[in-house]
Amino acid sequence: MQIITILSVIPVIIWFFIEPLSMRFGDFTSAMTSIGQILGILGMTLFAITLILSARLKMLDKYFKGLDKVYAKHHILGAVSFSMLLFHPLFLVVRYITISIRDASLFFVPFRDMPITWGIFSLTIMIILISITFYISLKYNHWKFSHKFLTLAFILAIIHTFTISSDVSRNNFLRYYILIFSIIGLILSIRKAFLDKILKKKYKYKVKATTQLNEEVVEIEIAPVSKKINFTSGQFIFVSFKTNGLREFHPFTIASGDNENNLKLIIKNFGDFTYKIKSLKSGTEVLIDGPYGNFSYNNFENKDQIWIAGGIGITPFLSMSKVLDKDYSVHLYYSVKDKSEAVQLGELSDFTLKNKNF
Repeated sequence: MQIITILSVIPVIIWFFIEPLSMRFGDFTSAMTSIGQILGILGMTLFAITLILSARLKMLDKYFKGLDKVYAKHHILGAVSFSMLLFHPLFLVVRYITISIRDASLFFVPFRDMPITWGIFSLTIMIILISITFYISLKYNHWKFSHKFLTLAFILAIIHTFTISSDVSRNNFLRYYILIFSIIGLILSIRKAFLDKILKKKYKYKVKATTQLNEEVVEIEIAPVSKKINFTSGQFIFVSFKTNGLREFHPFTIASGDNENNLKLIIKNFGDFTYKIKSLKSGTEVLIDGPYGNFSYNNFENKDQIWIAGGIGITPFLSMSKVLDKDYSVHLYYSVKDKSEAVQLGELSDFTLKNKNF
């Protein structure tokens, strides 16, 4: 998080050296304007960084030690960025309020000033998307499609930033710093929203078998068509099944060991997508993106370990137990509401016979 903080603060530091602070904060109106400008610069930089974090880059997965941690930062920074961009015009409008309420209200009327209009449109799209996220229950594929409009909001924000008269337009260093982040964020956003299926490397598999483990859980075994994916036990992948209703990429933890040729995915019915999994037919084509994640027993120095799993969360431990080194001593606690919900108890019992340290 430190590097993100540093990258975000750099343009603000540049801003502070463009003009004397006596001019920036000499009176109430100029102080409010300056705060609005700082919020705009910070918000725009964080907006770009948020899009970069959402691009599902393996280098970020490794750097932050897990894609889940990357997405957690993405959500936090997204909320912070949105808040800053929301308050950015509210502080700027103070100088119009000192003149008249009418002039202040006209500040938010579109098409009177096109650079401001681009900002209004961008912020409006973000407000709509945030409202959808918090107040409307959408299916995952519909929610994911709606968030492609963030790219449009970002494009409009870029146009606003570089067409309006401001410190960004007057200072080369500040302008190019924000421009570089904007270009990177825009490229990755467009790639993720529209080009991932074409440009990103995918592994081709096919469904070999499906096994109903209980009323809500099904095991899918998939076999490589050509090159198999290399992964570490405990990692997860994004999977797309080439059949109607299951083409959207969803994340699933691999339940098989990393020394096995075929992959096993143990999936619980949590919604529309997972409910359809059990109807998969043998031979169905599968696309895999990954692997991701840093959850592995050998990433920890202590070789005396306690593993705790709840319900379907047993899957990474199933994978790790199959390849557990003999010099590790592990106690696994597996919690479920009742015994019928527990999956692969037979396999787990077999592991205890094969490895006395498990």
